This record gives sequence, C-alpha cells and structure tokens, in this order.
Amino acid sequence: MKKIGDYRKLLGVNEAAELQELKTIYRSLMKTWHPDKFQDNPESKTDAEEKSKAIIEAYHFLVSIAPETRKQSL
Repeated sequence: MKKIGDYRKLLGVNEAAELQELKTIYRSLMKTWHPDKFQDNPESKTDAEEKSKAIIEAYHFLVSIAPETRKQSL
C-alpha cells in the first residue's frame, strides 16, 4: 500500500512506531508547521496549511492502523 508508506515517510517513522512515538512526532511537526506561525507571509501560510493537513491525515491514519489501536477495539 503506497499510501501507508507515504504517511510513514511524511512523519519519519517506520512500521514499528508505537502510538506514543507517533503522538510525539505529530505534535513536534504541528508546532513547526502550524499555519498561525506564518501570519506575516500569506504564501507560506498557505503552504503550511497544506502541510499541516497532510500531517494530520497521516497521523490519524497511522493511529487507526496501529496494532495498539486494533487491540483496543477488539
């Protein structure tokens, strides 16, 4: 599945990433790419909005398929 690989690459994690690791990386990336940090430059703000949406999507998807999440839903 190409999508899973792209999401892992975007967040910089491998298959063995645990939920806590995903959460830490997600928060760090969102601090860096949050659109509010780019108020002075509209073009950069637009780029940051796109990047942050991609980060959010990747995070939520990887959390949903994580083994820990699957065990909790059983």
